[in-house]
Amino acid sequence: MAIRLFILGLFFLGSCQSSPDSKGEKIPDQQAIATGQQAEKNIQFLTLQLEDQPSANLYYLRAKNYISLHAYGLADQDIEKALRDNPGEPAYLALSAVIKQKVEDYATSIDRAKLVEITDLNSPQNSLLLVQNYFATKQMSLGRYYLKKIDPALLPASDKAILKAVKDYAVSDSARLYTLMETKPADESPLVYIYYEQALHSLASLRYQQLILASLKKYPLDPYFMRYWARFLVKMKKYTQAALVYKQVLKTYPKTKSLQAELVYFDLAKQGKLPLKRTESPSDSLSVSSDSLSQN
Repeated sequence: MAIRLFILGLFFLGSCQSSPDSKGEKIPDQQAIATGQQAEKNIQFLTLQLEDQPSANLYYLRAKNYISLHAYGLADQDIEKALRDNPGEPAYLALSAVIKQKVEDYATSIDRAKLVEITDLNSPQNSLLLVQNYFATKQMSLGRYYLKKIDPALLPASDKAILKAVKDYAVSDSARLYTLMETKPADESPLVYIYYEQALHSLASLRYQQLILASLKKYPLDPYFMRYWARFLVKMKKYTQAALVYKQVLKTYPKTKSLQAELVYFDLAKQGKLPLKRTESPSDSLSVSSDSLSQN
């Protein structure tokens, strides 16, 4: 999903990378800010700069670093501020197209990716983004059209795995994609979300708990990891803990249609209005220790 972006307006960093800024903070490396390396430190620095002199470029850079932390809702807020001040900037539009997909605003993601398509920033990654958006909105013909336009040789290795997945999805569904996975994808891969969605119903509960908590430890702001953890808690009938996790999601992530449906499901589960399922296995009853719950 990542789109190669040009970095704009970093001249204020380039001449004094190793010296402290006006508030005594060491200025992060220019390349680190541009690529999202050491994102937490970069965000702290950019936030201080925004307090002094807000600018579209600073919001854009902070949005990039929020993505590195999987804080998609916060990234969306920042890129919208950047576009408010500079609505036609291709780099901002390209980043926004990526973020809008992350917050499940597929229509806006398509619109902005189409705007990027007519600029010098157009790339195979942008076409791949359009494929995913069209498939997500059941516009399969348009998805296949853009799929044919992509030259796999021009994609980075990480995106080649996504390309293979969307090709499989074009003739199948996410459940089949899960069966094709030999192991859990890396937490940085969008495929990991398909894994957790499907594994909730097929993986041993204790193992699922171990995996999702490990992912949350690595990316505690990831709204999808939080949601899968909350779903797991609902499955284990730990409704109080699940409610706390959903509150955390709502603090930093918009209430999308899928999230709204998820909250309705949670409410029905809490009220005991869901159809009865098979009796839990012994491994299920061992899951969700007090130690693990205290982490969330």
